[in-house]
Amino acid sequence: MKACILKGPGKTEVVDIPLPQIKEDEVLVKVKVCGVCTSEIHSWQEGKGGVDGILGHEPVGSIEAMGKNVKGFKVGDRITGLMWGAFAEYTTANYKNIVKVPKKLLDNEALGEPLSSLISGVERTEIHLGDRVSVIGMGYMGLGFMQLMRLKGAGTIIAVDVRQESLDMALRFGANEVYFPNDVPEGYKVTEWEHIGADRGCNVVAEVSGSPKGLELAGDMTGIHGILSIAGWHQNGSRSVNMELWNWKGITVINAHERRNSVHMSCMKAGLNLIEAGLFNSKDMVTHEFKLEELDSAYDTLRNKKAGFIKGVVRI
Repeated sequence: MKACILKGPGKTEVVDIPLPQIKEDEVLVKVKVCGVCTSEIHSWQEGKGGVDGILGHEPVGSIEAMGKNVKGFKVGDRITGLMWGAFAEYTTANYKNIVKVPKKLLDNEALGEPLSSLISGVERTEIHLGDRVSVIGMGYMGLGFMQLMRLKGAGTIIAVDVRQESLDMALRFGANEVYFPNDVPEGYKVTEWEHIGADRGCNVVAEVSGSPKGLELAGDMTGIHGILSIAGWHQNGSRSVNMELWNWKGITVINAHERRNSVHMSCMKAGLNLIEAGLFNSKDMVTHEFKLEELDSAYDTLRNKKAGFIKGVVRI
């Protein structure tokens, strides 16, 4: 089979390798598409990581073969789930970590993970009907988080990003107000003692930028006894936060990342149901499609946020 293998920093190559062998609890998956995720940027830049040098963990595909212990599926089923090494024609997965894709969904809108991460993060972020909510970072995850917060009852949604096109997209997906970071009104920040009791800040702030400055702004925008939900990817270096400010305001901080496979799967099913019901738009957040041979270009487009980019997928 063909697979895209890391060959060095920022360099991959499509090569022929043996078909992966499945265990008794696994299925062999013929990959159709696989999302390109920010969490793998550093592996690509460093030229190491993945499964035997193969990156990719956001696939949609079909079952090609099954181990003898697999239940509830059949050959030909279109599935998504928790899988790795998916920038290849085939990969494998434990049958407990896959779900069927509803028939009317397109491949590009059925990426099971990151969908499960979004659902889990929002489920763990408490919100009350009518709350003032801010989402910082309007990439794929931020736009998704914003849509789900609206479904959960947000009243006013304030979107923040450094790119105008991302702010335009936020308005399209339901934001009430959009700002560049430096233009956020002071009334949406709580940084001084005299702000106590004033109608300032936000009840809930979701930080989905993954940047130190985005995290700092998120802390400033969280109101007294508000909730700060950190969904951004912060695995690329240490972060310094104003713990004096956070402690003084009495905020609740949530690390909105999910590491439990069983929870991923229940959230994935819920997310696919929302998409099927027309309540969550994931299709229009996928803006770029690449071939397997263009994986380096896909990562470069993601890293540099080229014009019009929100989310890329590789079609195998």
